[in-house]
Amino acid sequence: MRRAARTPTARPWTTTTLPGRRFMVRAKPLLRRVALAAAVALGATTLAPLPALAADTSVAAAKVWSADTTYASAGQRVTYRATVDGVVKQAVFVNAWWTRGDAPSFTSNEGPWKRVGAAQIVDGAGTVSIELTPPWYASTAYTGGMIVAVGAPASISCFKAKYWTQGFNPATAVAHEWETPWERLAACPDGTTAPITPSSDAAGRIDHLPPQDPVKPVVPGGTPVVPPVMPTVPPPSPVVAPTVDSGSTLPAEGYAFLRQVSAGDWDWLFPLRSGKYDTQGGTRNMEPIARPDGSTDTFTLPAFRRAVLEYNGWAKANNCKQFLNEGTLKQQSQEFLVFWAKSSRETSGSWQGAPAPWIRDYIDRDGRVTQVWKGALYWVEEVGYTSNTDGTSPNIGYVDTGSVDFPPVPGRSYHGRGVIQLSWNYNYGAFSRWLYDSGLMRDVITAPDTLLKRPDLVATNGALSILSGIWFWMTPQGQKPSSHDVLYGDAINISRNSTDRGLPQLRTGFTVNGQPTGPVATGDTTDEGVMAFRIGTIINIVNGGLECNGAASWHQGPPQRISYYNAYTTYFNERSINPGATRVSVATNIWNDKISTSSPEAVQSATCFNQKSYYGW
Repeated sequence: MRRAARTPTARPWTTTTLPGRRFMVRAKPLLRRVALAAAVALGATTLAPLPALAADTSVAAAKVWSADTTYASAGQRVTYRATVDGVVKQAVFVNAWWTRGDAPSFTSNEGPWKRVGAAQIVDGAGTVSIELTPPWYASTAYTGGMIVAVGAPASISCFKAKYWTQGFNPATAVAHEWETPWERLAACPDGTTAPITPSSDAAGRIDHLPPQDPVKPVVPGGTPVVPPVMPTVPPPSPVVAPTVDSGSTLPAEGYAFLRQVSAGDWDWLFPLRSGKYDTQGGTRNMEPIARPDGSTDTFTLPAFRRAVLEYNGWAKANNCKQFLNEGTLKQQSQEFLVFWAKSSRETSGSWQGAPAPWIRDYIDRDGRVTQVWKGALYWVEEVGYTSNTDGTSPNIGYVDTGSVDFPPVPGRSYHGRGVIQLSWNYNYGAFSRWLYDSGLMRDVITAPDTLLKRPDLVATNGALSILSGIWFWMTPQGQKPSSHDVLYGDAINISRNSTDRGLPQLRTGFTVNGQPTGPVATGDTTDEGVMAFRIGTIINIVNGGLECNGAASWHQGPPQRISYYNAYTTYFNERSINPGATRVSVATNIWNDKISTSSPEAVQSATCFNQKSYYGW
């Protein structure tokens, strides 16, 4: 039986955000681009520089995209022309992963093709000019400084992004300036510039890196800029965690579900994980990232067990709730499955229409086919960035030189890494400080600033990377309860305002089972509607500003998260473990679905389509 719910007396460090900063979304809450989903998810994201690109980004220097061509390796440039809203546009695009038949897009960042620089407008006479003020699109991700146009030609207005944003209409009326990620401009800049030549460098290429000062690294162009945060030095833990055996042997008592998860189960979940050698996989399954001797395979089941034991040792010593070691076998299995469904979407290397081994079918005992995307834990380092073994990076990004408590180290890049895409030097530094002061990962974290000097460890040390994900899962942040408390039914109140911690409100006019609030229940549940709302709430906690409030009508993240959960649950419920985890059956195999008001209520709940985003009420 699960012990009685209690209020922990100690929690890991947190940060303070400015009022109303609800658009900090997209993998960068605290530890990650919590704003999750993110670059690692490879959908709806602005990529950082791709080092494989050549400097010339002109249309003349690239081959024309072909639906019949297989682009097997990342970094290949193509030119693509299409008519968008009656305007002929062309641009250079670069692929982020293997692709065939996926056309580039001028209106969305989703998919394998990422545009290089500005689009070019081609008039009837064939004259080419650069488009400086493109229309705003809900499916496009914008970085700080980008300008868009909104409205009819006779009443057009222009807006400049303050920081990374997606899905927020610049024309939305707000009561306070800090409520919008957009700045309205007094006048629109000239919509086009003089015709360009193939040798021009005016297109704002994403592969250009400004000269790096040896003391103050410069953030490269195209790097997402998130709303300002004011990180605080995390207080030392009241009690230092006991030393954990690096062998990750589970204790004799507890861990009813985890102790039954085998290496075979782990390989079924993550066959293409980064560092695991597989000649049928991608570049992260090949040398030098992956070696045949297995020495680079760090995202293993023992690494996961160690991360769990490290966190729970600290939690037990400080009277906090534990991860995967509370409640019944069924509850523990659900926590495992939702945690990894969430993280699988964040790190997935699979894509719509991918061949085997990236997507496979699972046939259950009743003959029903469940599609399973197999690319989880593949992108543990943000696309376009790499790290050297000494912690340095050839491309530098996510550097805040103004951070006093956690100053960046020259030559280091603090781009997204790990299962939650930990990003920015102040988050690496604060996490490193908390680990050191709490006595966690002592063989790795040997000083308070270890991760500032060696940020690469978050992508190469599986236990450390997973521990950051467990920390985020277990820690409430502001209005958001912890994912653990949501899933266990410990958090059941609906939040009333931006300072009231609780479950999200439904969108205006939406109901579930005829009620104006989402279905809740105390403790465990077999009700698929309640489970759906809990999973949708966890998506909201992770990346609500991007993926909730109707965004599942175009954003691939929520349907993929719940599809991962149902696929994983189907598998484990048929194993000898048979935990009886509650599925959301109506949301099975909706990997590529676009959610709408006509979708079943449980699907709308499980994808947070019917929920307002946190800090949005």
